[in-house]
Amino acid sequence: MVFTSLASQAASPALPPAATSNGANGSHGGYGGGYPQASTAPSSSGYGYNQQQQQQQQFPTMPQPNHLQQQHQGGILPPPSSNVLYPPLRQQPIPPPSTTPYQSQPYTPGYMSATTAQQQQPQSNLHYQQPGMTRANGTKLTGDPKEDYPIVMAIDFGTTFTGCAFAFRKDPEIQEIITWPKQAYQYPKVPTISLYKLDSPEFLDWGYPARAVMMTPNAKKHLLLSKFKLQLDDQQEYIEPLPLGIKPLDAISDYLNKFHAHVVKEAMKNFGSTYDQSHIQYCLTVPAMWSDRAKHVMRLAAVRAGMVREEDPAHRLIIVSEPEAAAMYCQSKGDQFNLQKHDRFLICDAGGGTVDLIVFEVVDVNPETGIRSLREVTRGHGASCGSAFLDANMEKLLREKFQKYPLTPMGWGTLMDTFVNQTKPIFPGTDPEMYLQVPNIPNLPDANDLEIGLEDGMLKLMVSELHERVFDPVVKDVLDLIEYQLQQTHCEAIFLVGGFGSSRYLFDRVTAKFATSGRQVRVPPRAELAVVRGAVTYGLHQGSIVSRVARRWYGVDSAMDFVQGVDPEEKKTLSRDGTVRCKDRFSVYITPGQSVALGECVTKKYMTWCYPRPLDCPLYVSDSEQEPRYVDEPSVKKLGDFQIPMPEIPGMMPGAEVLVEVKMHFGETEVRAEALVLGQTVTAVCQWIG
Repeated sequence: MVFTSLASQAASPALPPAATSNGANGSHGGYGGGYPQASTAPSSSGYGYNQQQQQQQQFPTMPQPNHLQQQHQGGILPPPSSNVLYPPLRQQPIPPPSTTPYQSQPYTPGYMSATTAQQQQPQSNLHYQQPGMTRANGTKLTGDPKEDYPIVMAIDFGTTFTGCAFAFRKDPEIQEIITWPKQAYQYPKVPTISLYKLDSPEFLDWGYPARAVMMTPNAKKHLLLSKFKLQLDDQQEYIEPLPLGIKPLDAISDYLNKFHAHVVKEAMKNFGSTYDQSHIQYCLTVPAMWSDRAKHVMRLAAVRAGMVREEDPAHRLIIVSEPEAAAMYCQSKGDQFNLQKHDRFLICDAGGGTVDLIVFEVVDVNPETGIRSLREVTRGHGASCGSAFLDANMEKLLREKFQKYPLTPMGWGTLMDTFVNQTKPIFPGTDPEMYLQVPNIPNLPDANDLEIGLEDGMLKLMVSELHERVFDPVVKDVLDLIEYQLQQTHCEAIFLVGGFGSSRYLFDRVTAKFATSGRQVRVPPRAELAVVRGAVTYGLHQGSIVSRVARRWYGVDSAMDFVQGVDPEEKKTLSRDGTVRCKDRFSVYITPGQSVALGECVTKKYMTWCYPRPLDCPLYVSDSEQEPRYVDEPSVKKLGDFQIPMPEIPGMMPGAEVLVEVKMHFGETEVRAEALVLGQTVTAVCQWIG
């Protein structure tokens, strides 16, 4: 369903000042700027009626359903004739709005049209707590998360490693899971790797046990899947599909299923028999640079993995952006870093796959808890340039050196583990060369080849070569990301967090370039755990992030006033109310750079004649620099359909005119929608694309 918007321009959100930028667009490979700028003024094109038109029409209107939106031979679609589904507008009086709040029922496929049902898009009922709902063990829920979920558990699903931490609300000491199957030593993270059969997508194992199989002669019968989190990065120009036809959602849910079962078993050792898994509220972290579609895939994966049920209230699983979680961790160390009210600090969350950056400002400090409330200052951004890309560069270099000596999969695993665990952490060292121990090579029994620098099983690597080929290309991308953020605003501190953020070399480079007398560069204690521990803090103190900054344009498909000489003739159509409209217009809800407060929603009014069928409200997104005019422009992508169910209105005829207020919530990590239909509030069900 597309909308005819008759709202006045004054109802549109104010546009922020334009951002400054240098360089190319922000896809991987050029991160020195070029990110979309916010417009400095509202569009001059018609977003609504003028004063005279408003006097003639009481309510905004919406064009008729899709099957009536056919182009007429005469150029303009004529008004629809009388029929059972869509009678003339005034044939049946519209009853006054009900004052009784209406809550839509949980989504069922029956609400879908036949065409939509065939598409089988991922579906989700993101409804909020309804009275009378129960947890998995049969006990009733009150609707208050603090009462219903006394345990908060955070899962930091990373590209290379995944971690988990939890806390009991009544004793909020944060604890990490540090014990994993078949681990050689205790460490609060486990490798994000999965084991499959080589000839079928059958999931076999995960973490250290999966790695152990690949260090045996049976390795040739198996596939070790890694870095599959990167499949959800929409910014990459090309992402090679996973082998064996494995879908990203399947790979993530397979891993999370086993991971979750283990961490719940370990965490429950800390609690009595009164508590079980149904008492846990989850915080699942995602890169802030991810699209809304990618975030939704993680929610679906959590359901498939058994973390939450489809019928659970949406707030049982909180999607938390990684830099926000890291900011919550750093603010908890605010006394150490002397963070005062109105101070601004940059979070550079550099992990295995992605690097995310946002500047936050301290808004206030709670005198009782010591928790600082924060607001986003800049339009955060990021890229896939984490430490996994260092590993990829190193592997490419080593394969060039050993092209005459094909190593076994076990040999390559040993060689790369040595680089990751021994060479990378101490780079660049104090000497001009570094050494890498090489496993046995079948065609080289004496382990000597001076041409490639191999002597007695030790490979000599020049530090200058590692700078040029391995480290500097990735570190430069990170430096460019930081520079772009600092061009937008000042800040008193830069915090490097994440596994890559703990790198000594990255710290030295960032300090050399950005540390000044008024700005400190710091790595907080246990920086590799900043995201997972901060996510627990986020869950315990929800609402601490008081506002966020939008990263892109959001809008819906609508029919607006046709502007002669501007809009193409093929988009001219006649609305049910008899006015000439331009179809496929992008009705803006949120602009890039716009600050959106927590809980804030943007409301627009439309009219439809689809009653009693549910109303499809397509949501579009764009990263373009200029405001899109049409939803079919190349820069515009369809994000999904918010399906708005129609409440039953006694006495209302099918096809009657219905006023709908569509409310979009953008102040949270995930986009959420609801609608006011004839005065009754209904929850919109989202069918996401992809």
